[in-house]
Amino acid sequence: MRRFQGLLLALLLSPLYAAYGAVVIVRAIVRLYRFCGRARVSLAREVHCQNGHPNATTGRWECASCRAQYHGWVGRCRVCGAGASWFPCSTCQVGIPLPWERT
Repeated sequence: MRRFQGLLLALLLSPLYAAYGAVVIVRAIVRLYRFCGRARVSLAREVHCQNGHPNATTGRWECASCRAQYHGWVGRCRVCGAGASWFPCSTCQVGIPLPWERT
């Protein structure tokens, strides 16, 4: 009798487990889609500010953490390794958030 109750309980709860599994899978797919979009923007040669001005992602930068000037990609200081979350537009000085900081 006890075994039958356990099987019945498992049978009744199985749709809930299936729904939970579907939610977990959908959330993982959405996160992967967002990650791929951010990676595409991160690997681009230039990004545009809100006013539409193109800005190169490689060049000469000053680190906000250690104030060192380095040549390379805007997202990571080559001297201290600090990560950047934004950088100013070279034309209008509007802040351009880097893709991994967007919500």
